[in-house]
Amino acid sequence: MGAQEGQCPTCGNTITIPIRDRYGRLIDPKTREIIKQDPHPVHAYAAAGARAPKILRLEDGGQAIQCPHCKTLCPISANSCRSCRMPFTMEGITTADISSDNNGLCIFSLVIGILGIPGGCTVVLPVLALILGIVGLNRVNKAGTESRGRAMAIAGIICGVIGCIVGPIEIHYLHI
Repeated sequence: MGAQEGQCPTCGNTITIPIRDRYGRLIDPKTREIIKQDPHPVHAYAAAGARAPKILRLEDGGQAIQCPHCKTLCPISANSCRSCRMPFTMEGITTADISSDNNGLCIFSLVIGILGIPGGCTVVLPVLALILGIVGLNRVNKAGTESRGRAMAIAGIICGVIGCIVGPIEIHYLHI
């Protein structure tokens, strides 16, 4: 539909659909100029219905994006929610909280917790797994978005507790 007029599925305005040149750049069919992609609105979510971020008109006349997940109002130029980090644009997906500090702590807690069970005689690893798991779980709960991070943090805490119980038993039997 390049170079034809159409209706924006998000805002309803009449737009001229750009064309692509042989390099994949978007070209304005009227002016033949390269269009710099606007990172703002959420045209990719047009078919998502109620799950799509909403563009709201503010009392001062400005606009904001309302996150469909946490309902936070974000600047119209935001690529992702500043609260829960849900992506609004393709750029937001690449910078989303896929491997955030929260999730990293949870993963690290689980790995250290697993290593701490057979190596429990050091007691350091299980205690570290406990601490990292609790901190990671608190951060994930505050963010409210990462169910996998939550599960890994809980598993790390459980492994840490098991390591703390097994550690003294291993130490006792190693000294006998």
